[in-house]
Amino acid sequence: MKEHVNELLKHIGEGLNLPDLCLDDNNHCILLFDEKIVLNMDFDEEGEKLVIYAYIGEIPLECREVIFEKALEGNFFWNETDGGTLGIDKQSQSLVLAKSFTLPLSDFNVFEDQLATFVEIVEKWISRIEDYLKRAEERAESDL
Repeated sequence: MKEHVNELLKHIGEGLNLPDLCLDDNNHCILLFDEKIVLNMDFDEEGEKLVIYAYIGEIPLECREVIFEKALEGNFFWNETDGGTLGIDKQSQSLVLAKSFTLPLSDFNVFEDQLATFVEIVEKWISRIEDYLKRAEERAESDL
């Protein structure tokens, strides 16, 4: 199954001018988009799954409650995650979007489209956190 994942990564890499894209010795692969989105891909050999995830950003204390509420709303029937799941990484206090794909994948082009959608969703959540933080800071300034 690892060969299948490496074929998939090679297919994706060709479109990104990264012809040698593949899993490392730890069954992990990292892609950087727009110099701000780090997309992680982990191959789970036992479960025969490919898990993709990205750290959206640290959740600011100033707007923590609203971000948690919006993340829960976004998770509800995957309204704003396209089948992914938003969660918090306790150690870094960061919002993370993750999505799992059962292997083998029958169509690499469909996966490539899903990967592009995943990155778009991460971008939207990054913007949301920035907007919520900006609003919180503006409210704090107006309260002074």
